[in-house]
Amino acid sequence: MVSCMATATSAKGPFAEVAVAMHETISDGAVVLHRGTKVRKCHTSRRDAFETVNAEPLARVLNGKIAMVTGNHQPRDHNRKVELKNRFEEKVALIKFHPGMNPETIEWYAEENYRGLILEGTGLGHIRRECFPPVREAIRDGVIVAMTSQCIWGRVNMNVYANGRDLLAMGALPLEDMLAETALVKLMWAIAQTKDTEEARKLLMTNVAHEFSSRTVEPSHLPRTVAAGEETEKE
Repeated sequence: MVSCMATATSAKGPFAEVAVAMHETISDGAVVLHRGTKVRKCHTSRRDAFETVNAEPLARVLNGKIAMVTGNHQPRDHNRKVELKNRFEEKVALIKFHPGMNPETIEWYAEENYRGLILEGTGLGHIRRECFPPVREAIRDGVIVAMTSQCIWGRVNMNVYANGRDLLAMGALPLEDMLAETALVKLMWAIAQTKDTEEARKLLMTNVAHEFSSRTVEPSHLPRTVAAGEETEKE
């Protein structure tokens, strides 16, 4: 059923964006269309394993009808010409910070001439201070270093604590509520579009496909799950 609804949406949907189609709940019925830049698989096997993070999903399909959930979308336009920008820089890495992380991990990528690093830091966007020297040196050598969070919900704010402020002063880029996986692909794309590092940094920070959310929203699109034995409220 999901594949049929996905095919129908591709042909008739009112939006022109990449989306993931998945069951809204563990039962048959509605299918939710999640924006590709804001979706994450949150369960290994559930039928509703995919979920939109820090935003509302694009649309819902029920009984063959497509209903938009968000009005902030790219509308379908048959007169618009497609411009393919399919170059990606392979020398970009996603580094997940962990307690006791060896700074030489970051040094290795710099020595191997990687052009961009996405740091998946803790909380609001932090790594241990022992990792600061190789980050500083990498940025000085023209490597683009950007920060995301290991947290699912919320956004990076590197102005709150000293560690974050020091990383900002070095030139690390805070990526708001962009998912780490999305940030990796975005940086690979941005670097491949230009030979100018500053221009690539600007592209990374430009909201191209709704990878940033202007504000963090609670996931209100899913119906409230009723626990076993709990009675629903009657009018």
